[in-house]
Amino acid sequence: MNIRDALAELGQQMGLPITLNEQGVCRLVFDQRFTVDIEASADRDTVHLYSVLCPIPPEDRESFYERLLEANLFGGGTGGAWFAVDALHNEVLLNRALTMANTDYQDFVGILESFVNHLESWEGKIDSGELNRPAEAMTVDFGAPSVTGSFIRA
Repeated sequence: MNIRDALAELGQQMGLPITLNEQGVCRLVFDQRFTVDIEASADRDTVHLYSVLCPIPPEDRESFYERLLEANLFGGGTGGAWFAVDALHNEVLLNRALTMANTDYQDFVGILESFVNHLESWEGKIDSGELNRPAEAMTVDFGAPSVTGSFIRA
């Protein structure tokens, strides 16, 4: 499936006209809180979902980054997405890439829903200050313990 068709079908189900703009980007806002940008590569084969999670904290960056990197491991705490730093804007982003040739509409909607759910969960952890607590005091459920447990590291 191509991204234009996936967005058109999503828009039809939501009752909204959803399309890529001339730069190949579409912005969706869920629950008036969670902004997700969908950007197609120039050849439209790869689509990137991304959202600004938070500003980079001015203090305790090491422990903050450690928590994010732990969640990145095999996508276990991010639903297959990953965290990245946009140094130009001093922000942390949650990102996910998908190959549209291997993605049908149900897959696309499932990935988008999972992305928004993980975004909501991580925003809650950040807003509560959970990521700035000492590692031994933190009780983060990364959401998918079986994901990291199913990989064999040689």
